[in-house]
Amino acid sequence: MTHSPGPGVPHDRQPAPGTPPGPLATVYQAKLRPAVNPEHIVRRPRLIELLDTAVESPLTLVVAPAGSGKTSLLRDWVGWTDLPHAWLSVDESDRDPAQLWLSILAALDGIAPGCAEAAADLIRRRRALLDAVGTLLDDLESRSYDPRVLVIDDLEVVDEAVASGALTMFVQHLPRWLRVVLVSRHAPHLPVDRLRARGMLGEVRFPELRFSFDEATEMLARLAPTLPPNRVAKAARHAGGWAASIQLAALAARAADARASAGAPGQDDVGRYLGDYVWHEVLSGEPADVVDVLIAVSVVDRAEPDLARALAGRFDAPRLLERAEERGLFAARIEPSGAYETHALVRDALLVELRRRDPERLAELHQRAARWFEDTGQPVAALEHLLRAEEGREALRLLASCVPQLYDSGREATVRRMLAEIPAGAAASDTTAAIDLAWCQLFADRSAFVQTVHAVVAQADKDDGLEPKLVARLEMLRAASAAVSGDWTAGARSARWSLAAIGDGWQADPLCRFGWNLLAREVALTERWDDAAPEVRQVARTISTAPERRIAFEATRALGVALAGRAVEALRLVYGTRQVSETTSQTTARTELALAEALANREIGEQSAALPVLTHLVETACDPVPHCRLLASLELTRAAVDSGDAAAAERAFGEATEMVDTQLPGPGSRTLLARTGALLALAEDRPDDARRWATEVDDPFWGGVETARVLIATGDVGAADTALRGTAPRCVRHHVLLDLLLSRTTQDADEAEAALTRAVRLGAAHGLVQTLASEGTGVVESIERLAWRVPQPWLDRLRRVPLSGASPPGTAVVELVEALTDRQLGILRMLPSRLSLREIADELFISVNTLKFHLKVIYRKLGCGSRAEAADLARALMNRHRRGQPEGAWRR
Repeated sequence: MTHSPGPGVPHDRQPAPGTPPGPLATVYQAKLRPAVNPEHIVRRPRLIELLDTAVESPLTLVVAPAGSGKTSLLRDWVGWTDLPHAWLSVDESDRDPAQLWLSILAALDGIAPGCAEAAADLIRRRRALLDAVGTLLDDLESRSYDPRVLVIDDLEVVDEAVASGALTMFVQHLPRWLRVVLVSRHAPHLPVDRLRARGMLGEVRFPELRFSFDEATEMLARLAPTLPPNRVAKAARHAGGWAASIQLAALAARAADARASAGAPGQDDVGRYLGDYVWHEVLSGEPADVVDVLIAVSVVDRAEPDLARALAGRFDAPRLLERAEERGLFAARIEPSGAYETHALVRDALLVELRRRDPERLAELHQRAARWFEDTGQPVAALEHLLRAEEGREALRLLASCVPQLYDSGREATVRRMLAEIPAGAAASDTTAAIDLAWCQLFADRSAFVQTVHAVVAQADKDDGLEPKLVARLEMLRAASAAVSGDWTAGARSARWSLAAIGDGWQADPLCRFGWNLLAREVALTERWDDAAPEVRQVARTISTAPERRIAFEATRALGVALAGRAVEALRLVYGTRQVSETTSQTTARTELALAEALANREIGEQSAALPVLTHLVETACDPVPHCRLLASLELTRAAVDSGDAAAAERAFGEATEMVDTQLPGPGSRTLLARTGALLALAEDRPDDARRWATEVDDPFWGGVETARVLIATGDVGAADTALRGTAPRCVRHHVLLDLLLSRTTQDADEAEAALTRAVRLGAAHGLVQTLASEGTGVVESIERLAWRVPQPWLDRLRRVPLSGASPPGTAVVELVEALTDRQLGILRMLPSRLSLREIADELFISVNTLKFHLKVIYRKLGCGSRAEAADLARALMNRHRRGQPEGAWRR
């Protein structure tokens, strides 16, 4: 067969100049193509045919021990097959589940262009991998191709827990045109028996890969052409069909010739056999400088030229590796840049012997590798080598310097793993180490972070000799701990002190750079965001020198504007910032942007766009920004109250209460909870509970507002008016809400109308809809009388949102004359709105005539004669349902 790559095969596609990097730009292109087999590799047609047959199944497993010739066979096969194919060589970076799937997506994109974008975007957003794989499968299923193949080599590099789950789902639901070949030293953690029983599995194992005597002798003859035939035959028999053993046997024979000796050694134990060959037969006759470089680079999977120089401590290291390749010493050049890879078995043998002979040099080599990887912007690899060198304290320092970037790029699993592998004693060495540990824990385990901060601060309070810089960093830790515990006011106070104490040094400290965002977040969460305010301008001006913090600031700004009641402006900020946050992979920024967008969408009446996002946020950990999860849960509670779903409101409020009790006990979060608790209690006609909640609101504006609401509900309108006039609004939303409530409490009719007019005009100017609708039918009906004073599009939105509040005075609550169907119930719920019949029909996707027919039936079943009467009865029934009446209140 001839190689015919077909569409989508070239993996070395380069984006056009000026094109921004896509979501898969971090996957190295060298991983997406196989290296070229050396000339001494024997082509085995029987195995090529075996693979041709195997890949007719959706999944093919090529599983055999190291050195069995798996990768060489696959390289040969992809060069001969005419099936379009993609290749992925798994490496250490793929131990993180998110990175593994980004690599798989990058490979697939070569044979199915564009298939990876949506799934990669979900991974960058830290969505569940199963969601991303499901999205990928949907995309692949929608395509119609002739058979194409994805080869994933070296799967054993990743842990079974990493490879299972999402990979199981993937291989069980492949589209008809896609074949997957998994190459590994051991069977992957997949439902192999089930796949085999279904006829979905092709397999190539070690018995098939074993070299025949003829194949072994052919390879030995190529590797050692001067070896006499009798010795070739003897070495082939000793090799036992194992590709690595055959190669090592040939090299050993050559080395024996160099020493004027004869014979090919034989060992029963494979490990000792290969180890003895590497040290006593293969390397003993080789130049000392070549062997020394091989030893130096054995601590890494792949040695770039500069890395080889750094490890070996000599400029000619790449040239020596090239010489090793020429001499067949298991060093192979794998890409045009000059990187070299030593055979894993040889590396293992070198490392075992180095650990036995010179453990100090082994540690030094790992330290050199760590320095090189850190200097070249590869912190994860650097961390791996620091841990192997048993440099726990240095590993903690490095992790602390890059933990925000790792978290924001979706590699939270890597942060957790590194924290688990750093020895416990590494943080006990000094206060700086303890601060680094706490800072890392903030992004992986909020509970452990708070505990560590408490312990470090308590110990520091006993030590009067701390340097001023350490004292400032400790205070910043205290600020972060307060903020993630729900006391953002105290957190901002500590952050201000810390930043003042550390001065210009904040720019060089990731922890202190975080402080400016704490200040912005406190302004946002206390609902006083104003771009013209001196404190906001100072933060914006200062933080502009730290680009990664600037993006986070813009996300907090969008949230602050949304909470302040400027919904339309908030959406503009979200759309303007999101693309940058996604390009730079800022998870915390994306979380706050998602919340800001959901809050703004619900405010302007776009419930369908807001509620799924709020639900997702409640289900997300959000460790560095737990306020997002709490705010989302409380907003879902209010949405359920507005729609009359008492069960959903209680469920969402219960989740919020648990968050505050267990994770966010601070006064800021408790005030948010109490505000919503008062609203929920009033909606369920529990004024005593509402009064109790109102007393827990520790906010000069909201305390007066919630107290006034309780007083209005209990009939003490005069006291409510007094409470309202003692409040001090801080933002647009506050002003609108205050005027709405004053319009209900003031005794002067002209003053009441003036207050309502101010509220409506200001609300309409900023797109506020839900804030007004949530005040109930009485307020909305009053607004209708001002319809000529407000923009019609805004009024149309107001008419479409669910109305909250009690039924109008004097409305009779009656039982249904006859049960309503689901369709009739849906129509009944819309009758209290100000939508026209045409608009209601459009909302329900039915004709006006069909709607009129249903209305006649509804009127008959309700025992009424008009829409107005039916609307009053609908409000009464909805309010009864909100107060916990059984479903029989709707049906009888």
